Amino acid sequence: MKRFTQYTVAAFLLLGLWNCQPVLKAPAATILSATLPTPEIDSVESVEKLPIADFNLHVKDLNGQLVNMEDYRGKVIFLNFWATWCMPCVAELPSIDKLYKEFKDENIAFLLISSEQPEKVKRYHEKKGYEIPFHIIDKDGSIPNQYYSNSIPTTFIINKEGKIVKSSIGPEDWDDDAFIETIKKML
Repeated sequence: MKRFTQYTVAAFLLLGLWNCQPVLKAPAATILSATLPTPEIDSVESVEKLPIADFNLHVKDLNGQLVNMEDYRGKVIFLNFWATWCMPCVAELPSIDKLYKEFKDENIAFLLISSEQPEKVKRYHEKKGYEIPFHIIDKDGSIPNQYYSNSIPTTFIINKEGKIVKSSIGPEDWDDDAFIETIKKML
């Protein structure tokens, strides 16, 4: 009976914490970010077997300007789908921002895409002080099937030849030294 009471109390506490998620999201994301796995580029026997990226993706930046993925053909592309309400997404954003700062003057494009209201994403961007550009799927826009996922964060790394060399569902530590060296080799 004592164990049942303990489980019942724990269940009520978890339900109470769930309702407080907006308040607890930032501290929990900080703790989660310390345990993120290290990303690795997918290995295949030959480059020919890698899937070709679909460049038919149109988004808007936080100023409302249209951004076409096609404009980044020939660059390495870091493509990430995320949301402000997603704790794993929030947990990996600091490492993505560090990666961006490392490579912002290189031949790499960063597309971090949310489907939320532009004002919400803009407030979040300003509040956190991120340098990395955020993008919004336009209400009339669509995501190519190749990038569709039931989960966020979802990330794709596309090489200069337009091949998807990494697809990842879930948060990762994107500013890991080994991953940074891999990106440098791709440039």
